[in-house]
Amino acid sequence: MKTDLATAILAAIVGVAVSYVVVNSFLLKDPDPVTVKTIENINTKVDEPNPEVFNYRALNPTVETYIDCTNYDLSGNCLEKEQQGNQ
Repeated sequence: MKTDLATAILAAIVGVAVSYVVVNSFLLKDPDPVTVKTIENINTKVDEPNPEVFNYRALNPTVETYIDCTNYDLSGNCLEKEQQGNQ
């Protein structure tokens, strides 16, 4: 019984030692040098926003808008709004 246990421990020690040597032979090897492409210069210039799009009269999409209309045509357009614009 003692010899079986001693043999198992010896086999485990030998297995760990062999594994350690094999793994270190791969890990301690110097890797091949690698060249990496780098960016020389980053453009930090920001153009001015287009005043036709970004102005004080532009719609703010974060504000809820309610349209009072009770008379719509078949395509969903407000007829009252069109009539007010023609006057």
